[in-house]
Amino acid sequence: MKLTRRVLHNQAKPVDFQYPVRNHDLATQMFGLMRLQNGIGLAAPQIGLSKRLFVMSVDGHDRACFNPVIVSSSDVFAEFEEGCLSFPGDSCILKRPDAIRARYQNHFGDWVEADLSGLEARCFQHELDHLQGITMHDRAKEQNATES
Repeated sequence: MKLTRRVLHNQAKPVDFQYPVRNHDLATQMFGLMRLQNGIGLAAPQIGLSKRLFVMSVDGHDRACFNPVIVSSSDVFAEFEEGCLSFPGDSCILKRPDAIRARYQNHFGDWVEADLSGLEARCFQHELDHLQGITMHDRAKEQNATES
């Protein structure tokens, strides 16, 4: 697998669960590629796949998130300098909710809900943006336009 920008600006398509072993294998490959690139998150569109899937590993906690959504967000926002495997060496300071309630499916299609905060919440939001066709640069432009 190779990182690509080809589908970064398109909305990803939902994952089906007809072949859960394939879903598991894809997530495993993505974890490997993410770690090879020293990342903490990787979305399927970043490797050229239009699928609503990302993997993340923060503080030793691995998550493969299929068809993820944010159920609720904190009113407390935090600024942080984010990087991205699709833009090596580049970063943007972004303001995001510091805590979220996330919902996603595992590779079998079972729903999982989790309360995330700090870096884990930020990573989830960053990767979810990729599934919506939004890069960190797009998010930075949007935030800068709102603050002006």
